[in-house]
Amino acid sequence: MPKLWNETIEEHRRAVRDAVLETTAKLIAEQGLRGVTMSRIAEESGIGRATQSAFPDVESIMMAWHERQIAGYLDQLAELRPRRDPENVWPRCWRRTHFIQ
Repeated sequence: MPKLWNETIEEHRRAVRDAVLETTAKLIAEQGLRGVTMSRIAEESGIGRATQSAFPDVESIMMAWHERQIAGYLDQLAELRPRRDPENVWPRCWRRTHFIQ
């Protein structure tokens, strides 16, 4: 299979996944967890049966959403983490408070 097709398929799968995750989060915020069903997610996202092929239930969608959120937070923290500090720019008290060696 040509590489272009792999990239296109992966992009499509990523777009479907993102749409399902965002729609589910929106519906839960509006209706609460108990008010959200797989058919409602499929209807709202406009994806239909692809929702069920990617996720078996609402709980698995929420797990994937949380994993994505946590990964994003960890990426942000990694960007904020001070790099090596050879000139001792960061105050000692800040390093002690935040457990940085």
